[in-house]
Amino acid sequence: MRCEVKLYVAGRVYSEFVEARNYQEARQVAEVRNPHAKIMSVNAVFDK
Repeated sequence: MRCEVKLYVAGRVYSEFVEARNYQEARQVAEVRNPHAKIMSVNAVFDK
């Protein structure tokens, strides 16, 4: 599943898209890629 993870760093919110099996795995991948960011939300993305 493709997930959009919204991250907060230095006063900015940005999105990172992650391929994962579930929301918890998406959160873990985003934390590894961005160790100093705070995760705001994780949502599934369904593109056409």
